[in-house]
Amino acid sequence: MREPHPVQQALSHWFTPAVRRRLSLYLVVSLALPWLAGEWAKQFVQPGLHQDPQRMALLIDYMVLGAIAFGLSMVLTWLIGTWITAVMKGRQYLGDEFPATSHQPSPRDDDSSLRR
Repeated sequence: MREPHPVQQALSHWFTPAVRRRLSLYLVVSLALPWLAGEWAKQFVQPGLHQDPQRMALLIDYMVLGAIAFGLSMVLTWLIGTWITAVMKGRQYLGDEFPATSHQPSPRDDDSSLRR
């Protein structure tokens, strides 16, 4: 099997199933939550309570659209940050090995001139 091009690998290998699941969850929440809140808020817009109920409902719709645009921009920012982190880590994320034995100080390690 042929090895993918490094650019193709950098653009596609970071999009793991876990990232896909989070992306779908964040998209649903950023779309559904403002819409549901707007529909709930429009229930309280009644002709007897407001001077112009149609204008108030339209104002709520504009606020919902702004909240959806803000949520989607935050999801896009998270997605770009995820890609940057994956590209900076590279193919493997390995740290330095921790030494198995640590240095145990002995009484001879102390400076004898400091004891006087």
